[in-house]
Amino acid sequence: MSLFFTTTFAAFAQAPVIEGDVMLCPDTNGTATVTNDVTYTTYQWYSKYWFTDDPYVAIDGATSASFTYDWFTYDQSLLKVVVTLNGAELESNAIQIDSHAWASLLVSTTTDGNVIRGEYPIYLICEGGSVTSTVLSPYTIAQWYKDGVIIEGATNVSYTITEPGEYYVVAGVEVCPNSTSTSLPISVQANPNCATQSLTPVIAGDTLLCPDTESTLFVAEGLITYDSYQWYVSFDGGAFTAIEDANADNFMFAANTYDQGTLKLVVTEGDATYESNTLLVNVRNWTPLFYFTSLNEEASEGINEEGNLVYLLCPGGEITNTLPELFSENIQWFRDGEPIEGANEGVYVVTEPGSYHAVASPSICPYSSNSTAGTPLVVSLNPDCIAGIDAPTAKTFTMYPNPANSILNIAAQTTGFESYAVYDVTGKKLLEGKTDAALTTVTVSGLSAGSYIVKLSGSKGNASQMFIKQ
Repeated sequence: MSLFFTTTFAAFAQAPVIEGDVMLCPDTNGTATVTNDVTYTTYQWYSKYWFTDDPYVAIDGATSASFTYDWFTYDQSLLKVVVTLNGAELESNAIQIDSHAWASLLVSTTTDGNVIRGEYPIYLICEGGSVTSTVLSPYTIAQWYKDGVIIEGATNVSYTITEPGEYYVVAGVEVCPNSTSTSLPISVQANPNCATQSLTPVIAGDTLLCPDTESTLFVAEGLITYDSYQWYVSFDGGAFTAIEDANADNFMFAANTYDQGTLKLVVTEGDATYESNTLLVNVRNWTPLFYFTSLNEEASEGINEEGNLVYLLCPGGEITNTLPELFSENIQWFRDGEPIEGANEGVYVVTEPGSYHAVASPSICPYSSNSTAGTPLVVSLNPDCIAGIDAPTAKTFTMYPNPANSILNIAAQTTGFESYAVYDVTGKKLLEGKTDAALTTVTVSGLSAGSYIVKLSGSKGNASQMFIKQ
């Protein structure tokens, strides 16, 4: 009878249901509670982060029908409770704890009248000048302070400063009014030169620029705010012309567009017009990228059929290329259009055929890339020293068509050649055969596209030439 009662009770025992504060404000606490109208024998609360596969972990000391948790520790956690009743263990539902979040407190500042912006956050104010600070969204609750003391009634999101002091605001959002943030201070100081301050604007900014960059000119001296602004440019000593849409207290411009241009600013204040100093924009320039080339004894210069300079390598040949010291940044050497891994120094030694070029930037403008791709260094293997080929003293045979597609004709201009051989640029023999007296036809359709060397041999010696297979 007792066993039947226990089994039946466990089957119908009510599992706990929990509810609680699942959306918390920063720096606050929440409470989860078992809502069943049942008093269980034991309670144990568990937690885990919802975004992991980790198991639930028992919370030390959390052994009652309710559990109070803090925002910092349990944000993004799942909570549940496991209870016992008359020997049966029951598990509740889980609730997820989350928190309200919003952007950091930012304050925008505008000025009016006789105010000079010093080094941020300092403003120099004269009589009649003002600095207006505004708390940006989503902050809607504000209390402004001056010199660490509450300003009575200053609870709007905007506050206009008209006298010296150090100002800041403590602000909150409507959903969490007690979770406040404090802004950076703004220092407003009396301008000691109010009586003598000039209304003529002085503009400043970087005007010695790298190609393809931008710069900004700004008002460095004068009123912080004028009634109107208009920037002007002059080229080659001509008349100044107004720059379209350049109507702010600063002007951002492209170096290439305004190179050798003279810029100025014209402002108005009341009925008066004032003209700034002028600044000349100058874009840095330098000689095109090139390299110094030196050869060891196994390398030489040659002229190809188009009359262009090429470099020829024999075994052990080296061609050393050195960039000018000016081009010391972002160096990359290329072979046949592909970057050479690890070739990032100012000196590169070529030891194998290919078309080489370099990309580099001058140290004064490291983001201005320059290239020699238009004048590559073309390197070929010297056919006169490949695979033991003797150097010919004269051109003793001709080949056509060159480049060849499927058939290569070899026409000997002297007698005495008895055989031919075709080598790749590494010296590997690929084809061979007997020569005819006047014209020998060689089938080259089975060769891959590239450069090859034909060697003729006979009783009068050897001769060689290079051809291209398309």
